[in-house]
Amino acid sequence: MTDETPHIVGVGNALVDVVAAVQPDVIERHGLTPGGMHLVDADAAHALFDEVGPGVRQSGGSVANSIAHLAGTGVQGTYLGKIADDDLGRTFSSEMADMGIAAPVAVALDGDFGTGRCVVLVTPDGERTMSTHLGAATTLMPFEARVALPERFDILFVEGYLWDAPHGAAVIETLAQAAQDVGARVALTPSDAGCVERNRDEMLTAVSRYVDILIGNQAEIAALAGLTGRADAELAMDWALDHVSIAAVTEHDEGSLVADATGRHRIKPAPVTQVVDSTGAGDAYASGFLGSITQGASVAEAGREGAERAATVLVHYGARDGVAARAIALPAA
Repeated sequence: MTDETPHIVGVGNALVDVVAAVQPDVIERHGLTPGGMHLVDADAAHALFDEVGPGVRQSGGSVANSIAHLAGTGVQGTYLGKIADDDLGRTFSSEMADMGIAAPVAVALDGDFGTGRCVVLVTPDGERTMSTHLGAATTLMPFEARVALPERFDILFVEGYLWDAPHGAAVIETLAQAAQDVGARVALTPSDAGCVERNRDEMLTAVSRYVDILIGNQAEIAALAGLTGRADAELAMDWALDHVSIAAVTEHDEGSLVADATGRHRIKPAPVTQVVDSTGAGDAYASGFLGSITQGASVAEAGREGAERAATVLVHYGARDGVAARAIALPAA
């Protein structure tokens, strides 16, 4: 850890959530499944965005959310990713700046790549249908990420989804090596069990070479461990501790299991009056957990802070509080 303010650098897919109230026929016309999450190509993304208009916007992306949750905590956050030179890209940059989060993101100048966006369509019944296009986020190059990396920091937090991008593995390799060179630790979230299945060999190579801290839910860590059909937190933790020095395995409403060389601790979920939406709770947990670790907390203390941070997200729609989260809760006009 540095002698200065604790500092976490996150790298991942930069996205902007765009929330729009629509009628059900919009969902049908664009070939979307009501209530589903869809990964769409550029043409489909542009057609949808052109129809629904500007909507209510809020920056997003898994690790971007984690870094955003550091605002006001006493831990410095920096986010690396890639946006386009467009309205959504300016939204992403300005929102991070307004929170005091450094975001020296690369900018794609090719008009074929708009800023990544997740369009959230809210119908009058309150159903949310999501359409995601990663756009410019998938064009991040190793040299762009490296030149934006701060000189000193404590933890590099890597988003597993990056491995899905053409140059993602090279970006991760470059930044992880740079982190080791300055004595920083590398933390990884596998992002999604499906992402692990697509990129398991490369993830395992990164874990063996660079990763010090592993954070994910039991399904993600179990997939990484090769525990087919056995998403058990204890077994996942057994595997994790054979590969990294610190691990946190979240178990949804069962809380989490955290551990390091000093032992394991079961962390109860923080109480909430009502769970409205679990989207982004894992991102918030990671922020609280890693932020506490950089400040010298024990893994048990870090787990409890992660649970507290996750609870703040569970009580509203969306991965962050703000106008977009509130817009998702409103019925369509």
